[in-house]
Amino acid sequence: MGSALRRVQRGYQSQVAQCKKGTVLQQLISVAGNLAQMDILVIEDDPVMAETIRLTWPVASDRLRFLSTYKQAAHIVHSSEIDYFDGIVVDLNLPDGNGIEILRAIRCNTNVPLILISGAGNGDSRADAIDLGADDYIMKPLHIRELHARMRRLVTQRSERAVQQRRDSVSLGHVVCDIQRRVLACSGSELRLTDAEARIIEALYKNRNRVCSKSFLYKNVFFRQFDPHDKTLDVYVSRLRKKLKHLSEESGDCIQTVRGSGYRYTEL
Repeated sequence: MGSALRRVQRGYQSQVAQCKKGTVLQQLISVAGNLAQMDILVIEDDPVMAETIRLTWPVASDRLRFLSTYKQAAHIVHSSEIDYFDGIVVDLNLPDGNGIEILRAIRCNTNVPLILISGAGNGDSRADAIDLGADDYIMKPLHIRELHARMRRLVTQRSERAVQQRRDSVSLGHVVCDIQRRVLACSGSELRLTDAEARIIEALYKNRNRVCSKSFLYKNVFFRQFDPHDKTLDVYVSRLRKKLKHLSEESGDCIQTVRGSGYRYTEL
């Protein structure tokens, strides 16, 4: 093992030791405790690095999911499940693929904040990655508090943009949904929506013609994790379809069930 690698590992071990003593973690929790919970996907093949991120991540309420290979990540990267995560951290060099491949695949479907990490590279390689859609590029050895701060900034900026771009009303076939007033309207008739029903419409419409996984919808509509035994979403969607069909028979077909995945809004 080279001396440079030993220094990197000692640095990581130092961060873990500080975390276990509580000196760093408690200070960071007090500062970040008022921040919203984040769901972060970490694709990192180095077990030491992954464990360091897990143990020293400064906000205990954040949920981190770790994968170590491109193969493990592929089913998430190429599906609507990727929308469940608030941010993604990807090691550039994986044993069975390249972080750039993951970056390209993700950018075909979503603008979720993505940070590349690497132990090698120069200004040109970092610029190329950013040109391809990476939001940030951090060189190893990492400082985990810095990684968290950069991700938090990206997630916050994305949330602020989403609020600014929020539409007051959307059309579902022949029915107009006023998101702010929580009302469905068609040909002079109106039906009230619950807050959850309005959030379902907003989430599906923003991702129209794409499958929204149940995990994504539970997080953004009910603000909790998906439980396969929980049928709350199915009940709400059923009620929503009935309201749409009451106003316009065709509009009820806008919300489609994708078996085994979730729901999709399809324009008529």
